Amino acid sequence: MKKGLMASIITLSLFVISACSNDTNQIDSFMHIHGLEYSQHDESIFLATHMGLINLNEESWELVGEPEHQHDFMGYTVIDENVMISSGHPGARSDYVDPLGVIISHDSGETWEPIALYEEVDFHLLHVNEGNQEIMYGIDVYNSNLYRSNDGGYDWDVVDTAGLPGPVASVLSLTSHPQSPDYLLAGTETGMYESSDGGQTWALKENNLSASSFQTLDSDSEDLVAYLFGEKEGLYLSEDFGETWASLNFKVDDDYIMYISNHPTDDQKIVLGSMSQSIYETKDFGKSWEVLAEEGKRKN
Repeated sequence: MKKGLMASIITLSLFVISACSNDTNQIDSFMHIHGLEYSQHDESIFLATHMGLINLNEESWELVGEPEHQHDFMGYTVIDENVMISSGHPGARSDYVDPLGVIISHDSGETWEPIALYEEVDFHLLHVNEGNQEIMYGIDVYNSNLYRSNDGGYDWDVVDTAGLPGPVASVLSLTSHPQSPDYLLAGTETGMYESSDGGQTWALKENNLSASSFQTLDSDSEDLVAYLFGEKEGLYLSEDFGETWASLNFKVDDDYIMYISNHPTDDQKIVLGSMSQSIYETKDFGKSWEVLAEEGKRKN
């Protein structure tokens, strides 16, 4: 197993976003990816960063919302056409207090409001089950706890995590089975772990294999895309939720893919965000790739 991935993530957290010199919301560079998701309105991509949410499209990159809603988003996830959920820290122009807890937007990121655990948690990982979006899991880095919600993020319970190597905040990736949301996979620096009881107890699944990111592809299958490291390295597809893996023939050198998003209507499109702030997109399920950003700078 490779070591030092968590240390590299922490080092990169010192970077901040870079904007254009004019007074508009348009930008051409950024630093520190905290999440990315396809828009459910069009072909654009939402990128969560240290200083706000950015909408990436072919014409321009633009910060979303007024300055008071441009937060340091963590665990960012799109729920449906207009609804997004996240965690993190308030922006410099915000009246909110740190940490934000769980926040929600009903207007595609233009405005946000806390709905749970305000001033209590900072979920660096916030996973929404593909088959039942009422069920969510969050990993709080403040107190190093795993939380679960059964009502779409409004109420949360701390979950005991017996058998999961600590601290819990060091978990790199987390996903749940679309049809069996109590079954979880977690990627750590010491291997891949599994839980069949909603995270209460864990067992080592793979000693020489782990994942820096997971993404379930739909609610009806067991299809799972992951960026693996260890005895397998690169982007892989599993059609049985992690039991077997087939390579998608994509690997980044001296880097890790930390975020994976699949398009809501086009099953050939996947976008990836890396630890070194590069963004890659495929429109043919991995046969070819386009670099949208390289080390935080837009590719023309």
